[in-house]
Amino acid sequence: MKNPSAYAVIFDLDGTLIDSMRSFNDIVVSNLENNGINITIEDMEKIGVRLLEKFQTPQSNSGFRLVFSIFWNIGREMGLGRRNTFKFALGCINKVKSVYRNAPIFPDTEQSLSTLARHGFILGVCTNASRKQLEETLTKHGIEKYFHPNALISRDDVVKIKPDPEGLLLAINACSSDPQYTYFLGDMPVDILAGNGIGVETIGLTTGLVSKSVLYRYSNPSIVLDSLEQATSWIISSTNSK
Repeated sequence: MKNPSAYAVIFDLDGTLIDSMRSFNDIVVSNLENNGINITIEDMEKIGVRLLEKFQTPQSNSGFRLVFSIFWNIGREMGLGRRNTFKFALGCINKVKSVYRNAPIFPDTEQSLSTLARHGFILGVCTNASRKQLEETLTKHGIEKYFHPNALISRDDVVKIKPDPEGLLLAINACSSDPQYTYFLGDMPVDILAGNGIGVETIGLTTGLVSKSVLYRYSNPSIVLDSLEQATSWIISSTNSK
């Protein structure tokens, strides 16, 4: 029987701990412009919603193929021919690594992690990024010290990535906690869906590219908030009331 006092907080990485999603968006926009397509914010949101519908079911851990498939579908949605879609997808992938090298953490990331750790929460990460990307990002920003070393779960540690809850369960078990004593924070519906299926309190964040209405429409989180600071306060208040 796990210790009910072992409350855990598990985080997504991109768009949750680090401000990378806007850079991903810029990659898509610039590569579409190279193909003669000017895209509006409204167009990107529509494409995003269609991709959410397409990638909402659990995906096999395919690494490069999954990332390529996402960019491929964006190109096709924008009406590019197969040859130009292939070039577009490769052009996007070639720039993805620079996102991780240059993306900053959010201004309230470290303070939020410090506050939660000080209140006794055990912290972990569950991300669809690679283990190398996860470890390099945490080390670069000096925040790896806040997390349980065995609760850092990447796509390389699972058979199926989010929205399948496999990785989230691994992180929870590493924290010696239980889903009913766990909070999971993410900026995409796939994060929320991973937590909802196993009874985790799910917190949607608008710090990525997805709006509050889209998060509620496609995943029904426990609550949607605008920052890690707000989420930290909500978690502490919620735990104290239990």
